Parts: sequence; structure tokens; C-alpha cells
Amino acid sequence: MGVYGMGVDQVVSANVVTVSGQSILVDETHNPDLWYAMRGAAPDFGIVTSAIVKAYPTPQSENVAWEGALTFSDNKLEALIKAIHDLDLKPRMQIDILFSTSGPPSYQPSITAVPFYLGDAAAANRAFASILDIGPTSNGATELPYSRWGEFGDTFCQKGQRKPAYGASLSRQALEPKIWRAIYNEFRTFVAAHPQAANSSVLAEYYPVQKAVTLGGTTSSSYPFRDVPIHVVTIPLYADSSLDVAANAFGSRVRDLMRSADGLARNTTYINFAHGDEPLEEVYGDSLAKLQALKKRFDPMNRFNQWFPLA
Repeated sequence: MGVYGMGVDQVVSANVVTVSGQSILVDETHNPDLWYAMRGAAPDFGIVTSAIVKAYPTPQSENVAWEGALTFSDNKLEALIKAIHDLDLKPRMQIDILFSTSGPPSYQPSITAVPFYLGDAAAANRAFASILDIGPTSNGATELPYSRWGEFGDTFCQKGQRKPAYGASLSRQALEPKIWRAIYNEFRTFVAAHPQAANSSVLAEYYPVQKAVTLGGTTSSSYPFRDVPIHVVTIPLYADSSLDVAANAFGSRVRDLMRSADGLARNTTYINFAHGDEPLEEVYGDSLAKLQALKKRFDPMNRFNQWFPLA
């Protein structure tokens, strides 16, 4: 995102099936109002059957990134959060914070940072020197080809089990060590009390947003939070529905902690990390009024209504 902007910035055009069943071309000059709506609230307006997106040809020898898990001991959490807060996050960089467990057989709570650098290991080690200097107990970061970027996230996308996710989007100010210690304590307490939910996690994704903000001033899209750099999701993961009450209480408490220090004028949530109980203003931001007006034009019967419907 730091180099090329957001996903919606890469779309050149789309073929969209509207509520009437008509297939139409949507781009900057064809159906421009729908172009605006689809690039931020597409599920409310139509079904994309195909799209043309930008490509950035890169020689295979240069198409590498440095990425991997850095695990830290509990007593390094505050230092890690402070270092991430102070990090000069440039366009080729990104970093995640992950609270999870070590897996079987012990399922011990663990603190992990997952840095990403678009480039070679030498440049990456310089860019993330302040994180590495804290002293991870293990370092799995290495150069990877494009086909393997983001592999660590595969476990989040597995089908099955119950996952009542709770999300919040944050400013850099929210990287406050005391808050993240409280979040980690909530996580530890939850997985200790409910071993059957030991694969639960809290994930924070921190992005450089300079390019996204710049493009937002030159292109028409309804995604509202280009200047918000951190998106967090708490994922209780378990199979037994009897844990629903405890899991939802845990997720809600963590979300409240995140919001208490979010540094934003109002609560903000990336729609893919939302729980479902958020008001529309929290998900669509300043785009809401225009999107609702467009919804009345393009889908007055609210046929597309599966997730945060605008009608």
C-alpha cells in the first residue's frame, strides 16, 4: 500500500451486474457515480464479474521482500510498542503486531511482530533496526519471492469454527504501551480460562498511508479512511457455541481498550474487521451521506443488503 496506494486505487474499470440484472461498464467516465460507490462500498451496489486492474511489471530478481515473525518475551512488550510508535514507517515498510499462542502442546501466549520490507535483507535490517535491537527471542524474517508474501496470515483465512471478530482502526497515537499491555493481559486471561479457544488472536496491521492519502486527493473513491494507518482485529477462535458469551465479552473489552486511545475524532472501523454492531458512520465515515443517496438511485429496494447495508 505504501508504494502504489490502496487496492481500490488499482482498479481501472469493472463490469458490474446491477440490481436490474443489467451488466454495465463502470469506470471514471462510464457511470462515474457508481464508480465512486463501488470503490469503497461495492457489496451494496452490484456484483463485479470482471475487472481491469493496474499491473507493475518487475524483474523476478527484484520481486523480493523481507518478511517474517519476530517473537518477543513478555517483558519486552512495552519496548516493542514504543519502538513501533517511533518507527519512521516509509512506503516500502509495513509491520504487524500479533498476540497469539505457541500452538500445541503448551499453547503459551506469545508476542510477535511481523515486519515487511519491499527489498533485500540488508536494507530491511537497517529500516527495522530499532525493532531488531530490542532483542527478539526468535527471528524468522527472511527474503521471500512474491508468491510467498503474507503466508503467515493463512491461518486467519481458514474455513470453519466460530470467529466473532471485533475491530477498530487507530491513529499512530494509539501505540501506547499501557494500552497494549492491557490488551495483552485480556488476551492471556481469555485463552487461559478457555483452553479450547487457544488459537484465538489479536492482530494489528500498521501501514504507511502517505501514497493512499495523496491518491485520495486525485481520484474518486468512497473509501473514507485513507489517513488512518492502523487496523486491529480481535479474533476469538473456537468450535463450541457455549463459549459465545465469553468470546464476545472478550472481543468487546479489547475493542473498548483500543478505542480508549485511538487518537481519532470518532470511532472508525475498517469494514472487513467490523463485528456488525457498529453504526454506519463508523464504517463509511464522511462518505455515508453520498453513498446513501446513491443507494436510493441504484438499489432502492435494498436487494444488496448482506453487510452494513446502506438502505
